[in-house]
Amino acid sequence: MRHIRVGRGQVDPLGWQVDERQFNQYDWAYWGALHPSDPALSDRRIRRTMRITLNANQIAWGIEMADGNFDTFSVDLPEGLPFERGLVLFKTHAYTPTGHGNFDTYTFHWDNIRFTGPAVGRYRAWPADSVVYLQRNGSRPIGDTATVNVSIDELGENPVLFGQLHGLLRGQALVSVNGGPEMTVNPEEFALGDCVSGEWRDWKSFRLPLDRNALREGANTLRWRVGPRPACAQGQDWWDGYSVKFLQIQTDVVSAGVSLLFASSFDS
Repeated sequence: MRHIRVGRGQVDPLGWQVDERQFNQYDWAYWGALHPSDPALSDRRIRRTMRITLNANQIAWGIEMADGNFDTFSVDLPEGLPFERGLVLFKTHAYTPTGHGNFDTYTFHWDNIRFTGPAVGRYRAWPADSVVYLQRNGSRPIGDTATVNVSIDELGENPVLFGQLHGLLRGQALVSVNGGPEMTVNPEEFALGDCVSGEWRDWKSFRLPLDRNALREGANTLRWRVGPRPACAQGQDWWDGYSVKFLQIQTDVVSAGVSLLFASSFDS
């Protein structure tokens, strides 16, 4: 099942410009149902190409079929793409034959990733020195804090804070940089009445633009706090608190003339 989302300006669901699945709300259209005679369903050695095309007013996601043509799912964007530059991130989940409850014979393997669009240069990633752990066997008190540090050797342009949140109630993840004002960090999507960041085992990504003037070369201190319980969670038996992993500050490189290279390989 293919699902294409494009957001604009606001946290979902208000910010979705398009939010469409192949065959609309029905998610039964996995590859075996679409192409039951495909030999790749029973021969894991077969490799196929996926091709995602971004045009000004359309996104197309094609999967190569046995005859070499592409089965394409397209979504129109009447308002156009809401960005001029972006970061491409590939994430793999349950791509092994038995990983995380996957019992189907057909699996996905990302390999030999190519990008044919214009490159704007590499970005640098500066990781935090530890995870942010504001969870333990249930709720953490409102106001609990945790501090991590991010060391930056070279401060580039357009800094952003990137990471993944776990078990978050909407609006409870608050962070300040180097003693500056607190900022609210929300992941890309919420579930359970648009209030909780997915099931409790789920990790949800976020990307928060930062003020370059708030950063410095050398050590930067990030202070995280558990904010007040949101109105959408009142009366619910949900935990307060959250954790953050893969936390990093990303900046454009200072040096000019650096090309962009996409390369990735995963073994089953």
